[in-house]
Amino acid sequence: MKMDYGVITDQLTQTGSQCYHYFFRPNKPGFLFYLLLIVAPIVFADERAQPDPTKQPPDSQLLIVTHKLPEIASPEQELHEVDVLRLALEKTRAEYGPYELRGLPPMNRARALAAMHNNIYPNLVLQISYEDDLANQEKLAYIPFPLDRGALSYRICFMRDALKARVSTITRTEQLKHFTFGTGIGWADTKVLRHNHLQVVEANSVINLFRMTKAGRVDLFCRGPSEYFYEQAHESSLGLTSDTQLALYYPLPKFFFAHKDNQQMLDRIKHGLEIAYKDGSFNKLWRKRHIQGLRAADLPKRNLVKMENPLIKHLSRDYETYLYDPLTEQ
Repeated sequence: MKMDYGVITDQLTQTGSQCYHYFFRPNKPGFLFYLLLIVAPIVFADERAQPDPTKQPPDSQLLIVTHKLPEIASPEQELHEVDVLRLALEKTRAEYGPYELRGLPPMNRARALAAMHNNIYPNLVLQISYEDDLANQEKLAYIPFPLDRGALSYRICFMRDALKARVSTITRTEQLKHFTFGTGIGWADTKVLRHNHLQVVEANSVINLFRMTKAGRVDLFCRGPSEYFYEQAHESSLGLTSDTQLALYYPLPKFFFAHKDNQQMLDRIKHGLEIAYKDGSFNKLWRKRHIQGLRAADLPKRNLVKMENPLIKHLSRDYETYLYDPLTEQ
């Protein structure tokens, strides 16, 4: 028997319309029940479709690389390390294939280190201040390339206005013993400052460090120049500023670290960094992120207090060939 599909379609449309108007009358008993029957599967199906950030897609050529997100975020701010990651991966896309960057759920340095040590997230890469103890851990590997070219080894400090007159005359480490420094839990700065016999109070986030500084629980909260000028313009800094005289310096080489099981990914990033450094694109990116802050800090006119970093005693000094000196601009 020949079927008239046009008639059948019209009948189905009419029947569906009648069902819709019957079940979805807002004043009909059970209206919400029927609505949930239809909406709930859609909502939960969408939820199930979200990718698990701890897993690499099976049988995929796509390289998932996980990175840290900034503690103080805005649409304009992305960590320099993420920009560098993207650059290195783009430089090697033709040779190694596609990739996808995924942000790590917000967490402090100590928790991020634990996640990397346990290899929880796929190809987690962190920019970390080098420490001999970290380099000696069996599960970790790193690329000995200073991602900030030493810019974050220079520190200028947030403080309350009442302290600025006292701070302006400081020229030696010994004079800093009367002040309390704020640092984050797990930061290399904590160990460096304590090694130099200074008082340190730790907090679990940058935002809390601003609060503690504002409240007087911390005297000095010191940041790299690019960090300082971004954060100073952000409301989280609570109106705190630096003085114009003091700056600190301690060598704080920052390298990419990852779990050793992800060595192939590290090799790709290292290769990409080498290409980017040779063709000038790395330095172009570096200058975009750091040079304005270094110049605004006016370091040559500040009293630069230098400190020893005991965490890098066994680190080869080859990385120093990549460092930038803001005092000579070379």
